[in-house]
Amino acid sequence: MTTAPEIPAAERAEFDLDHHSTEFRDRPHEITDEIRSRCPVAHSPQHGGFWVFTDYQSVADASRDDDLFSSAETVGVPESGMPFPILPIETDPPETQDLRAITLPAFSRKSSRDLEPAMREIATELIDTFIEKGTADLVQELTTPLPARMMLRMLGFDESRWSEWVDRVHAVIHDRAHDADTSMMAGASILNELAAEMDLRRDRPADSDLFARIVHGEVQGEPLDQVQITMYGFLMMLGGMDTTSGLTSNALVSMANRPELRSALIEDRGLMTQATEEFLRVDTPTLALARTVTRDAEFHGQHLKQGDRVLLMWGAANRDPQVFPHPGTIDFERENKKHLSFGVGMHRCLGSNLARDMFAVMIDEILTRLPDFELDGEPVRFDDAAEVYAVRHLPVRFTPGPRRGTS
Repeated sequence: MTTAPEIPAAERAEFDLDHHSTEFRDRPHEITDEIRSRCPVAHSPQHGGFWVFTDYQSVADASRDDDLFSSAETVGVPESGMPFPILPIETDPPETQDLRAITLPAFSRKSSRDLEPAMREIATELIDTFIEKGTADLVQELTTPLPARMMLRMLGFDESRWSEWVDRVHAVIHDRAHDADTSMMAGASILNELAAEMDLRRDRPADSDLFARIVHGEVQGEPLDQVQITMYGFLMMLGGMDTTSGLTSNALVSMANRPELRSALIEDRGLMTQATEEFLRVDTPTLALARTVTRDAEFHGQHLKQGDRVLLMWGAANRDPQVFPHPGTIDFERENKKHLSFGVGMHRCLGSNLARDMFAVMIDEILTRLPDFELDGEPVRFDDAAEVYAVRHLPVRFTPGPRRGTS
């Protein structure tokens, strides 16, 4: 095999990026803007060394090239530390397509729309608990419990235990780079409980709930084994209990800081579809996912070597000024809506339809029932923004209103 020539580290485009640092959490977009302006494909010595792709074209090209950029080892930098691959995100085609097919019907456009009444029912119940007070922590009291309860309901789990699941998921995602022991213990607890739920579904029909689909899933005629089932369920928890809340909280901060955005949506709910895409572009909580280079190759002017780790910076690509004029500005009338927040190619987010609809429901209910909300203190973000850039506490005040529920 012909290999690329050895390139001295000094000749590489170097940028000392630690995406798990407090500095990155505090100004992720400014940092990635600087990297993109200096060299869109750069290398960082942190966490054992990895490449950073920050412009739209390099991220889009890498996302579509599963042969050169593998997802099969781990999609984190540093690696997740989980004992087995997280399915189907840590796989390569054709296994990826076969695994996704098991749950894809549950995340279709129609399936998601059919769940909207349940989303609104939960939103009404949650808002009723604080609407009369005139103050709330919107993350803790709405944007976190609603997606968590919806995911547990879809899986057929006890949704009243949503806070237990959320605590463990947050530990796995937000603590792993700084408190590996806590993160691993939380991960192990999730896997153990998934194994118990799996046993309960062995004799249930595959269409009884989302987790039953996974338990009875097959790949090329072969049933999934216990490890595959639990790791697939693990992804459902990670994907369903953090990112949608992150998107919604980020958008609420943007609206609090730019009241004209809120006013536009209050006056014309017909803007919600365009607004959702624009908030996804600018306020995506998933700033990056990793790949592993499978062979020596030249890519966008840099020499990559087999085994190199790469971060595809979705958030940075979404703010590439060559593709999105005035990229940091939220513009509901923007014509180009081809953001990369859900990824592209074979690993496009399974739950994109569900995320869009839950986001739109939560924003709609907030603007209907507490339209004059304002920040009541500084938003508190999770310490680590590497995997999910999100708000942990969002204190607001508003004019109190009446409850809607019957209880």
